[in-house]
Amino acid sequence: MTAPEPTLRAVSLTNYVDVARFAGLDPRAMLLRAGLDPDLGDDPDVRIPARPVVKLFADSAKASGFAGFGLLMAECRTLSSLGPASLLLRHQPTVRAMMETAIRAQRHFSDVVNLSLKDDGETALLRWDFLPEFAEPQWVEYSVAIGLHSFSEVTRGRWHPENAHFTHLRPDDVMWHKRVFQCELEFDADCIGLSFPSAMLDMPNVLANPPLAAHAERLLGMVPVGRPVGSVIERVRHAIFLLVHSGGATVEKVGETLGVHPRALQRQLEREGRTFAQLLNETRRELAQRYLIGAHHSLATISRLAGYSSQSAFTRWFVAEFGQSPLVWREQAAGRARAA
Repeated sequence: MTAPEPTLRAVSLTNYVDVARFAGLDPRAMLLRAGLDPDLGDDPDVRIPARPVVKLFADSAKASGFAGFGLLMAECRTLSSLGPASLLLRHQPTVRAMMETAIRAQRHFSDVVNLSLKDDGETALLRWDFLPEFAEPQWVEYSVAIGLHSFSEVTRGRWHPENAHFTHLRPDDVMWHKRVFQCELEFDADCIGLSFPSAMLDMPNVLANPPLAAHAERLLGMVPVGRPVGSVIERVRHAIFLLVHSGGATVEKVGETLGVHPRALQRQLEREGRTFAQLLNETRRELAQRYLIGAHHSLATISRLAGYSSQSAFTRWFVAEFGQSPLVWREQAAGRARAA
């Protein structure tokens, strides 16, 4: 059994028609080209396939020549468009609680990204890890911008990142990026996210209301989650793709993500003739080859993206798997591409 296509909320298309027209596009033609129904309806909570939406954003930016297309789409979104989750965020006591709440609720928004919070005591990082095929720059920038706007709106602008990080290359025109993020921009970075001083995590929310937060939690619990429901192998593979970049692709973390006890998860995999270690290794093989084929990631960056804490550990694993070093493999792949 194959897992169904990842989905996201139809609210992602909010104001697409107006933004497309502003960019000089025919919105109906663009929606049809991406495989989306122009008459999808007005229900923002309906789940729609993620792949055509991400394609729509990329195609729209390319066809219009407007590098800030995804950012303009994000500008048209408000906190209330998050649905019941917006009420839950509004009434958390601190920024840390808001972000941890968003992390717990993230499956209500999208199946293609994993949101996490890293904090070393000095600098905090709100990090987005996308399934590789969905890490398209327009969609990435749109997603991060919505996160920034949401937390900024709840705190009435008191919380703001110092840096915005993106793994894709710097666009020729960053006017919209500067307007939206209003902080230092880092492209070709090791990760996707927003960084800020750790002390801001303890910033209080003067509008916090625990009873209303509890009510919103119950309300959100009644909303269906867009979790993949295919075979356990496909569900585990999906979770590994989301978690491996941050070094969190352990059987315990994957089990938590899927709502299954680690031992039960291992037994389910064994019944399908696989182990967690096999799936993790297969995922790393796929990611390593995909990133090595690309030109702009350094070996150190690829090591981290494949879930290794050091380049030397990644190289040892790669040689054991492929019989040659990553650099030799990359050179040969580049040679084959030139000859094709």
